[in-house]
Amino acid sequence: MPLHNRRIGDTLIPLKVQLLRPNDSTVVDLTGLTVDFIMFDTDGVEKVSQTPADILDNANGQVQYDFDSYDVDTAGDFYAYFIVVGSGEEEHFPVIPKTLIVRITEDVL
Repeated sequence: MPLHNRRIGDTLIPLKVQLLRPNDSTVVDLTGLTVDFIMFDTDGVEKVSQTPADILDNANGQVQYDFDSYDVDTAGDFYAYFIVVGSGEEEHFPVIPKTLIVRITEDVL
């Protein structure tokens, strides 16, 4: 998954991701499921609690998370996950930990 760069306070552009199965890279069909977002700092402290994300395209596994101002008020690297939920079960994407990084930088003006 890609590195997602933004500056402190930037909330206009959401984080968009296509969810793929880890073993064969096929698209995750999200029909009938919900998707949440969660984000931790590099010390494992939760920055964004499990929060609903938007499904953009069920059949193509496309989701997005729209950041709130609190989500992006601190500079640093954060590890993010989308959690697919259905029938009392859940699956995290990306499966490999610490591969979706949200890097928030300070304005140095």
